[in-house]
Amino acid sequence: MTDKLLAELDSTDENVRARAAVELHKQGHASALEACLRTLNDAPDALHADRTPSVACLIEIGELALGPLLDRLASEDRVTRMHAERAVQGITRRRFGFDGIAWPPGAMERWMDWWSGIGFDSGDAAPGRAAAIERLRGGIRAT
Repeated sequence: MTDKLLAELDSTDENVRARAAVELHKQGHASALEACLRTLNDAPDALHADRTPSVACLIEIGELALGPLLDRLASEDRVTRMHAERAVQGITRRRFGFDGIAWPPGAMERWMDWWSGIGFDSGDAAPGRAAAIERLRGGIRAT
């Protein structure tokens, strides 16, 4: 089954690729992180274009995904930056206590202040994004 999923990552159909990455993640496969990074832009939610199946999996993967996601924040492709930003936000929210459903008292405000201070916007020009990514790298080390 795993070989089939790994082969499906090369499918021409982005929905097949996304499902394969999600299934590898569910199985705890060693290549799940790479599969989710590879399919980061595949099969976006029709109502929320910043969400893809791999964004959700990367949030679940958590800290291990942060380094590669920070690199993708610098991508030339705005869609990649947008998806990476959403995943980084999800991971860092968990650092502040968000469990996916609820925040501890005051934690949401602390995260929002922290994220606002980072100043990352996927639509900014490259120099502004680069400065924000460096603030984010420092901010992640500090939290």
